[in-house]
Amino acid sequence: MSKSFSLFRNLLKQNSNKGFTLLELLIVVGIIAITSVATVLLLNPAEALKKTRDTQRISDLTTLKKAIGIYAVSIPNAKMAGIDNTGCKGTAFGSTWQLGTDHIYYSYPSDAPGAPITGKSLDGVTFTTGGASQVTKANLGKVDGTGWLPIDFTSMSGGSPISALPVDPVNTIADPANPKSTDLVYRYICSEQNLTYELDTTLESTAYTITDNKMAKDGGNNDSYYEAGTGLTLINEESPSVLACGSYTVVGPDTITYGTVLGSDGRCWLDRNLGATRVATSYNDTSAYGHYYQWGRGPDGHQIPTSGTTATLSSTDNPGHGNFITIGSGDWRSPQNDNLWQGINGINNPCPIDFRLPTKPEWQAIVAGESITNSASAFNSHLKITVAGFRGSNGGGLGNQGSLGHYWSSSISGVSSFYTLLNSSMIDPSYPNTRAIGFSVRCIKN
Repeated sequence: MSKSFSLFRNLLKQNSNKGFTLLELLIVVGIIAITSVATVLLLNPAEALKKTRDTQRISDLTTLKKAIGIYAVSIPNAKMAGIDNTGCKGTAFGSTWQLGTDHIYYSYPSDAPGAPITGKSLDGVTFTTGGASQVTKANLGKVDGTGWLPIDFTSMSGGSPISALPVDPVNTIADPANPKSTDLVYRYICSEQNLTYELDTTLESTAYTITDNKMAKDGGNNDSYYEAGTGLTLINEESPSVLACGSYTVVGPDTITYGTVLGSDGRCWLDRNLGATRVATSYNDTSAYGHYYQWGRGPDGHQIPTSGTTATLSSTDNPGHGNFITIGSGDWRSPQNDNLWQGINGINNPCPIDFRLPTKPEWQAIVAGESITNSASAFNSHLKITVAGFRGSNGGGLGNQGSLGHYWSSSISGVSSFYTLLNSSMIDPSYPNTRAIGFSVRCIKN
């Protein structure tokens, strides 16, 4: 602008005696200015288009952030990724990426060339084995939770604040088997713990990546993306699976944070019993006794030592209540189901994600590896095992606390299941018992 005024002033001086009118001079300056702009555009039209797309990307994320903000304050118990936030990072188990459940949501359609996205990482960092979440091209823009962003904006009483979900102007991934930060696509992730979220896009113009690097000024922790949302550090946290056993913690469905310990068997175990509020300080530390599970039941509340009782058997895998089922002997479920605690995919696996009940052979291996012979050596092992006693299947009362330890395995024995028994003079991982009795649970990493 200053150059135009200087040019105008010089022209006025040079032509003041040549009869040019003020209007004619203004026209000349305007032509020069327009020509200058056109010249710049013609010199680098690709850069101009990139900047236009980047401007659109920043605008789109701003629009989405506003819409999500309105949704979050309008809907009690907001669903940031499906029912019960099942697609959010750390769902019910903690703040780190969990295996098999958490997702990165992409605006890249599942029916696009080269799709679907099969890579489980981003720029070489594994975030989740659940992988990418995508929808078809026809559904990308839907705002009812079936679009690429998994939020049902139509559930708001006043209707959706946006008519369609925007997608990246280019919207492509070079190699769906190996997603990278350079891919021109929108991404979304959320945290179940505090319902925060992050939206990401990649900018491509020199103007916004070098001259005015907006990816470095967005308040996030990654200069490879332009980040928007309420949790701008979410996408940088790695899965606990890439960390060494003993150096990370996991949160169980009971909201207790558990440490991990590497046993002499070479396996990774939780550092305490399920439900224990701390690692044992002695073999009879009552704060380290934890909960008492009936074999095959999930963490529905029955495992709490003070839970109510009922004599009514369950005909389903999930009784639908938190009462301890007392039947004297036998199984709390009729008919029986042997698959309730089989592996990490067991129907009622009570352990944190990527952990499960140990098998009878795995209990035998840890006992041998740690040279455990009784309750004293069990406490002195890496696992700090306690003698928590049991909860009886006949009445639900507690017994043998401080003298006997009982630990379920996932292995079955006819209509019963195997457990590990220990006291001051012995330990045996091959005892069978009725599935209705309440024993301790110690989880092993799959």
